[in-house]
Amino acid sequence: MARVALIIETSHSFGREIFRGITRYLRENEPWSVFFVELTVCDGVPKWLKKWSGDGIISRVATPDFVKFVADTDIPIVDLNQQLRGLGAPLVSIDHALVGRMVAEHLLQRGFHEFGFIGHNGLHWSDDRRDAFRDTVHEAGGHCHVYSCGSQAPRRFLDRTWELEMEGVVRWASNLPQPVGIMASDDFRGLQLIEACAIARIAVPQEVAVIGVGNDNVACELASPPLSSVVLNAYQMGYEAASLLDRLMRGEKVGRKERLLPPLDIVTRQSSDVMAVADPVVSKSMQFIHQYACEGIKISDILRHVLVSRSVLQDRFRKTFECTIHDMILDVRIKRAKELLAQTELSLAEIARRSGFKHVEYLCEVFKKGTGWTPGQYRAQHGQRQERRFQINT
Repeated sequence: MARVALIIETSHSFGREIFRGITRYLRENEPWSVFFVELTVCDGVPKWLKKWSGDGIISRVATPDFVKFVADTDIPIVDLNQQLRGLGAPLVSIDHALVGRMVAEHLLQRGFHEFGFIGHNGLHWSDDRRDAFRDTVHEAGGHCHVYSCGSQAPRRFLDRTWELEMEGVVRWASNLPQPVGIMASDDFRGLQLIEACAIARIAVPQEVAVIGVGNDNVACELASPPLSSVVLNAYQMGYEAASLLDRLMRGEKVGRKERLLPPLDIVTRQSSDVMAVADPVVSKSMQFIHQYACEGIKISDILRHVLVSRSVLQDRFRKTFECTIHDMILDVRIKRAKELLAQTELSLAEIARRSGFKHVEYLCEVFKKGTGWTPGQYRAQHGQRQERRFQINT
């Protein structure tokens, strides 16, 4: 058996999903003799690794001592943290720029004109997300307010107490124009921001909408209100890292040294479930759509609710969202279908009924057009059924 060290944090769901991807690869191929200990994202190189004689390493460590270790060893290494550029280690990571762009586009679609970003200055993944988020906002004519903090090395981030920084976050949030849509660089930053808003008596999501990154189940559900978040493809990241290391240990030459995986989706929870709409008629229509879209409403039902003509309401929707009323109804129904596919094992017929589609065929057609996935593909990638089956097999 190949002897492989896995230097990956187990304290976050992101790291645990990477482990799941690695394990899946090993179940499909030859097993390894694996060396690992429980770690946090800020831990350094385990002491045993410096004297360890093995065949390969997969690492998320971002500390200077690990960079030195890599420079001094000839053991094949796959980097998952973008800290070893220049040292020749192949990289498998997340496309952080796409993450920032996805969140900006999500908030823009909800009608926001004022935006904010709160992250960790000096950490490459946070900076990349910030820059892409800010650039996308500016290209759309919006204004982005960035929380200013000192450069944060990973260890300093861990040692910096919640209470010491909370005062600055509260002050920043209190001075933002409202309504404002804010991207947090990660879920724990988002959890901190929601707490700061509670201290400042700022309503979330009505005055400040918040979206995190990572979809960490503990942080997102612990937040009050629950935190919306970007789903990162950590599972595939682990699988590809294992495949790449396997090839390196077999002596194969790897042509492409960098593989960046796009984010999967945004899980919308209460912290961003709001529309920033100035037009009162459109706002009233959107509230009605969000409440009743999955009950099979028609445009005529909305017109009776807001008491304007069809042409007037269509015109106002196009000016506000650059889409039709029908498009917005379908968008709400698709989001509900995605939730049911990911969180339940209901049949497609039942999911179609619960999300407002009369026929499964129409659900499949609209879902594929709107997401790029078939319902089956979406469930396979995001659903709980795959996780249960995987746990049984292992």
